[in-house]
Amino acid sequence: MATTVSTPPSRKALIPPVILGVLAFISAVEPLSVNMYLSGLPQLGRDLGISQAGAQLTLTFFLAGMAIGQLVTGPLSDARGRRGLFLGGTVLLVLATAASALAPYAWVMFAARFVMGLAAGAAVVLARAVAGDLARGPELARVFSLLMLLGGVAPVMGPVAGGLIVDGVGWRGVFWVLFGLNIIGALLVAKWIPETMPAEKRTTGGMAPLFTAMGGLLRDRAYVGFTLAFIFSFSTMFAYVAASPFILQDHYGFSPVQFAFIFGTNTFGMFLVALTNARIVKKVGPLKLARIGNGVLVGATLFLLAAALLDANRWAILVGLFVVVASMGVNFANNSALAISRAGAVTGSASAFMGSGQFVMAGILSPLVGLAAAAGLSQPVAMTAVMVATALIATAGLYSGAALVRREKAAVS
Repeated sequence: MATTVSTPPSRKALIPPVILGVLAFISAVEPLSVNMYLSGLPQLGRDLGISQAGAQLTLTFFLAGMAIGQLVTGPLSDARGRRGLFLGGTVLLVLATAASALAPYAWVMFAARFVMGLAAGAAVVLARAVAGDLARGPELARVFSLLMLLGGVAPVMGPVAGGLIVDGVGWRGVFWVLFGLNIIGALLVAKWIPETMPAEKRTTGGMAPLFTAMGGLLRDRAYVGFTLAFIFSFSTMFAYVAASPFILQDHYGFSPVQFAFIFGTNTFGMFLVALTNARIVKKVGPLKLARIGNGVLVGATLFLLAAALLDANRWAILVGLFVVVASMGVNFANNSALAISRAGAVTGSASAFMGSGQFVMAGILSPLVGLAAAAGLSQPVAMTAVMVATALIATAGLYSGAALVRREKAAVS
């Protein structure tokens, strides 16, 4: 029977490396579930007898499941504890991945991908909740930076590895690889993840107290502000991810191989910045670093918009995109830590709102770039205009949260 681990009393206490490694592994498998099979979508569509749009729906169903899985599991784990739900989510992920690999019909694939998203959402939100149970403040920001580092190779290697697998054995082979990775994840959770939400700290008395706690969280303007900063920083990044394949290749003339190199270089920049953030966050503090990172993000998006409006050289666009993506190594970790540190006993709920919010907003914003382009804007202007808007909303959220924290400190002193 697993032991229960409570939040360390010392601010200098560290999450055990083995637990951190398991959380990073779980966090890395989720982006693989999103992007590893994308190169096989045309083949998947032909095999299942559906159109290109139908094949892309497999991604939509997964993201919808992710959003719902996080929103439900986070609050539920505040009432029921982390370990049982964590283990159940990883086991369900194994089963849903196998169903995806074996799917004989499109409707089976859609259902399997939705359940796969539910389970992946549960696993990811619980990984963040466990980290939030065991750390606070600068230490939590350091942990989130390390999670990004240890899991950061997935967005770069996933599409490349998936392309090789699809070329060799077909799209079903990708899901069998994911099946194996998810089995490893379930075994690691079963072996190493303890219960980090003690019974005396859980919400009790049915669903009413749970909704009360969630409502209290949403009434915390500092939490809402920091959460908006996280969600809209992610939205800025997602606008780049969704639109850059078309803009860099169709508009600026880069080849697919060059695009893959550009994408990997930008992600490596985020990796290096996250590493730096993890090393200095205890000394500088997550709020100060979040302000710096957000300022860089706004400046870079404004530069990109100006370059797009002036139809500047394509290398100027590449410089701006690199700075935007690299800044996420600061923004993601510190905005997450600032928000979750406000949660107290409802860390799971806090993590759930953040996780589901980022995917819901990404789903809403994704077609905006295409709609703006259809309305007559050039593709680069459409993308960068969306990025500027989301970066400014993130700024408003961050400074709103910071202002409330400052007033709270002044009241105490």
